[in-house]
Amino acid sequence: MTSYRDFAVKYEGGMTIMEIVAQGEISRRTAYRYKAYYDEVQKNNRYKKRNEQVLSGINPTR
Repeated sequence: MTSYRDFAVKYEGGMTIMEIVAQGEISRRTAYRYKAYYDEVQKNNRYKKRNEQVLSGINPTR
């Protein structure tokens, strides 16, 4: 999981996938797998935040 975290930090820092691969720590295939996982995690985080906002607007005393 360390290499994924390294990938995520670099990607969020503005590096492209090919720049990350050029550093030689991970293969291109692995980088694209990490990117797919990263996108899925980000999508789930957006849904979670949106659901929390919706639920916080519901009055629990009804």
